[in-house]
Amino acid sequence: MTDNIEQRQKQIRRQVKEFAEKEILPVCRDLDRRDEEFPFEYYRKLGAAGFSGYSMPKEYGGGGYSNLEFITVIEELTYYDAPTGLMAAIPELATYPIFTFGTEEQKKKYVPGCASGEIIPSFVLTERNAGSDAVNQQTLATIEGDHFVINGEKIFIMHGDACDLAVLFCRIGEKEEKRPRVSCIIVETDTPGWSARTLKHKMGMRLATTGIITLENVKVPLENQLGATGKGFRIAMNTLDGARIGVGAQAVGISRRAIDESVKFYKDRSAAGASKAKLHEIQRTIGDMATRTEAARLITYKAAQKQDAGEPYTVEAAQTKMFATEVANFCVDAAVQIQSGYGVVGEFSVVEQLYRDQRITEIYEGTNEVQRLVIANNVLR
Repeated sequence: MTDNIEQRQKQIRRQVKEFAEKEILPVCRDLDRRDEEFPFEYYRKLGAAGFSGYSMPKEYGGGGYSNLEFITVIEELTYYDAPTGLMAAIPELATYPIFTFGTEEQKKKYVPGCASGEIIPSFVLTERNAGSDAVNQQTLATIEGDHFVINGEKIFIMHGDACDLAVLFCRIGEKEEKRPRVSCIIVETDTPGWSARTLKHKMGMRLATTGIITLENVKVPLENQLGATGKGFRIAMNTLDGARIGVGAQAVGISRRAIDESVKFYKDRSAAGASKAKLHEIQRTIGDMATRTEAARLITYKAAQKQDAGEPYTVEAAQTKMFATEVANFCVDAAVQIQSGYGVVGEFSVVEQLYRDQRITEIYEGTNEVQRLVIANNVLR
């Protein structure tokens, strides 16, 4: 990594720290404990600070920063509050298909509002029977004149309960087709027939809400299709490759916070006169946490640099997502164990929330089981 890149990352860390101290830390614990509802005002603040469109193209209102700089932002935001880091990552995920595969008209119409935080976009892919098996879409768009008419249901959609704009993946054609063509369509969610609600009682990442969506005869102009008919699966997989690097960055942020909370607890116990045996045990665990986190961080940065260089990075994205999230699992589990009873009570320690927030990172954007298959299939070629 060049000194120039490292200097830019240092600037990003300072920028996020300043924002976090003013806007995140005073409210994030209370937001985690409240009833699950989308925090519109909080989301707008992320947009106003430039975090919603950090790597979106400048010509469409984004920051125009590199992918490495973007994941640095996500890592830092997640360090202070994991759901906030996720909230900043979702608009990039949802808008990527538009600014990468869309027409000039589509880009100009939708990307600026997503970049500024004025529009809440959502990546609408998952169904009850099409999660990791994303090709198995059942939501169907039929063509009637100059419109698509879309029917179906989507579930586990981040910000799906609050989004203004959906980048939606569905079948095109008729139900009886043996080889359905999966396409990608932009849907404005104020269209009649679109309905959504918040999924309640999530284990973690509560601030970044998740929705279930029903589409009943939703009528969308044919011009809202992204890319060619039948190319939706390729668009989805291309988008998810980049998103997996972002999940790796989230995991690194969580791991770092778990380490710092463990160090603080160690120092407090040391000052209180804890036994040497107990302190040595904590030291050994922190050594493991720090080493694994550094490895996760480096593999995450490597994947982002390959993406920035325009090189293939599917395998590196899968490795990043799998390894970094499992390191985070190790680190939060160790942090809870180090703090013992204090670590499981949110009144005393933030690691209780870290433990809950971390778990989903091993599931969304393709489960770690799927990542292992992606890696193995490339190694075995």
